[in-house]
Amino acid sequence: MWCYKSLLCVCVCVQVCRSFFRECLERRKPPFGTISSAVLLMIIYTTFCDTFSNPNIELDPTSLLLVVLIIFSIQVSFMLLTFAFSTRSGSGFSPEDTVAIVFCSTHKSLTLGIPMLKIVFEGYEHLSLISVPLLIYHPSQILLGSILVPTIRSWMTSRKKSSLLLR
Repeated sequence: MWCYKSLLCVCVCVQVCRSFFRECLERRKPPFGTISSAVLLMIIYTTFCDTFSNPNIELDPTSLLLVVLIIFSIQVSFMLLTFAFSTRSGSGFSPEDTVAIVFCSTHKSLTLGIPMLKIVFEGYEHLSLISVPLLIYHPSQILLGSILVPTIRSWMTSRKKSSLLLR
C-alpha cells in the first residue's frame, strides 16, 4: 500500500513540475540539437579512440577494407530490399512512407550499439575488434543517406505527381 501512495505522490509532483519546466525551457530555448550532436560526437570519438588505440586489435588494412566493403554492400542491400518491399503493388505505402521505411528500417545507432557491446562482452580482450563493424556501419548509413537523398527526393516527387494525376 505504501508503494502505491509514494508512486502517486511522485506522479503528482512530476505533473506539477512539468508545467514549470516546460515554460522555463520555452523561454530559454536551449540548443538541444547542438547538445545532442556534441554528445554523439563524443561517443563516436571515444569509441574510435578505444578501438584503434588498443594494441590487441590485430586488424590489418586489407581486412579493414574488406569489412568496409561488406558493410557498404549490406547497407545498400537492406535499403534496396526495403525499397522493393515497400513499393510493390498492394503494399499500401505512400511515397513518404517508403522513404521513412528505407531510411529508418536500416538505421542502427552507434550510441546504443556500443554500450550494448560493452555490456555483453565486458572483460573480453577483443571487444575493440568486435566494435569495428558498428563503427563502420554508422558513418556508412550517414554517407549513403546523403548520397541517396536527391535520388529519393526526385522519385518521391514524381510518384506524388503521378498519383495526383491519376486521381
